[in-house]
Amino acid sequence: MRLLSRSDVEKLITMKETLELMKDVFFEVARNAAILPERTVIELANKTDAVLFMPTYIPRTGAIGIKIVSIFPGNVSKGIPTTTAQILLNNPDTGEVLCIMDGGIVTALRTGAVSGVATDILSRRDAENLGVFGAGVQAKTQIEAILEVREINCVKIYDINSASARKLATEMNETNPYTCRFQAVESPDAVVTSSDIVVTATTSKTPVFDGNLLKPGTHINSIGSFKPSAREVDDATIRRSRIFVDSTHALKEAGDLIIPIKKGAISERDIQADLGELIAGEKTGRKNAEEITFFKSVGMAVEDIAVAQRIYRKAEENNLGILF
Repeated sequence: MRLLSRSDVEKLITMKETLELMKDVFFEVARNAAILPERTVIELANKTDAVLFMPTYIPRTGAIGIKIVSIFPGNVSKGIPTTTAQILLNNPDTGEVLCIMDGGIVTALRTGAVSGVATDILSRRDAENLGVFGAGVQAKTQIEAILEVREINCVKIYDINSASARKLATEMNETNPYTCRFQAVESPDAVVTSSDIVVTATTSKTPVFDGNLLKPGTHINSIGSFKPSAREVDDATIRRSRIFVDSTHALKEAGDLIIPIKKGAISERDIQADLGELIAGEKTGRKNAEEITFFKSVGMAVEDIAVAQRIYRKAEENNLGILF
């Protein structure tokens, strides 16, 4: 069995490679060629912390395994990540465990890449201003993925912790290879009113911006909330948007959709397509430059396991990690 640390994983895959891999993964999903059991979510007694168990199997590639994710929002006060993850891969022939790897960077990479694919399909080609809510690891990879698919001039970052937004903006200005500039802003309105693409990557349980302020033609990626009782966007956003999802699991897990459906603001019929259907060309994405598009991603283990398999094979080739 091979053990791969976060630093090992970071050496073995890039965002560009992950973007291409996610296109293949969602094409498999569109063909119903992957086994996707529903994730098991165990909420702790405080109703805030949760551990998720996410298995999957892709027969064509033999990728089989499980991701275990812990989401503890209170970790912010302890100076440690709110989200941690590990991925376990099995041998499809013997069932033996092949590899255990750090899943945090895999989660961030694949979530960013899925949004990147959705942005490439759904956002306007001339989109040049990106606004991001949240300043954690997920926010960073969301930015990286979108910069791969659009020529962005300015990225505005808002976080309820303004110091975190400033830190991320400074880091990206100093290290990113692109020509765009990064700016921390002090209010949600400053993000929404100037952005062609908006990303919500927070742990908020309530909407983080006023959807009435969205410009015509905006595209939104909502990736932070994953519980039926939590939402990052309001009814105005949902009512004004053509809605797309990563999978129909979103209708069981995403408060961003479940809450307005229960209130009658929208119905399930307003969900236009899932990402696999868009990639396969079975459904139509953006129809014109004026409409607002909304993409809700709750994540699927098939994304993680496909990326993990690619990483494992590269680790074998390069003899990285610890064998035991």
